[in-house]
Parts: sequence; C-alpha cells; structure tokens
Amino acid sequence: MATTENTYTTSSATQTLFSFTFPYIDTTDIKVSVDSVVKTLTTDYTLASATQIQFNTAPGASKTVRIYRDTDADTKKASFFSGSAIRSQDLNENFDQTLYKTQELARDVGNIWDDTTETIDSTETWLDSDAHIATCAAIEDKINDITAGG
Repeated sequence: MATTENTYTTSSATQTLFSFTFPYIDTTDIKVSVDSVVKTLTTDYTLASATQIQFNTAPGASKTVRIYRDTDADTKKASFFSGSAIRSQDLNENFDQTLYKTQELARDVGNIWDDTTETIDSTETWLDSDAHIATCAAIEDKINDITAGG
C-alpha cells in the first residue's frame, strides 16, 4: 500500500520538527493533526523543507502527531483546450492527482471498515450500536421483524 501518512508519538515535550515520506503535488495537500485535532498551516506549523514540518509550539510529550496527504480533488491540476499544446508535466500532474486521491480514499475507507470491524449478518442478533456494520440481509430481517410487530 502506498505511503500517504506518517505518524509519530512524541518522546520529548520540546520536539517541533517532524519528517514525512509521501509524495504530494501542492504544499496545501499536506495536513497535520495532533491527537486527532487538525492543525493549521502557518498558525500552528510551517514547512521547514519539502519533507519536514515544524510546529511553532511543541505539541508536548506523548502526543500523536499525524502528517498526511489530502489531495485537492475539486479542481483539475491542468485543463486542455482544443488546438493547444499538451505538456507531459500537465498530464502527469492530472494522473498523479487521481492516483493520490485514490490512495487516500483507500486509506480512509480502510480505517473505517477493515478485517477487524464487526459485521452483523442475517443470522445474528441485532445490536443497537454505531460500532457495527450490517449486511443488507440483516437490515432487511430487522425491518421485517419490526413490521411484523416484533
């Protein structure tokens, strides 16, 4: 699986510099969170180099720092017009944009539903919880049970 994020647990209350190893198109695609709280570029951190972020204030000891890519998919990197030249760099950036977003979606969906996620199937007792995923058959059986007065 492609690397789309790097996660660290801070060992020092003074650590401010963190490296990341994933490719990106624009610096605005790089995101940072500390203990699941998203931080803001320039307000909370800056890019010290092409592969490092630096916090303005150290996050503290035993904090989880996540540096991840969130590629903008709302606009194409390059548009092509009839009769104009097509540059390989523009084609590559458009394909990279699609590739990166696909990798990020796979990462995010994998974090929600993976091999450890409990799934309710139609033979199990229905659990009232947001921590489970139900199959279509399980949902249908529950609806049939409710409409039958169960």
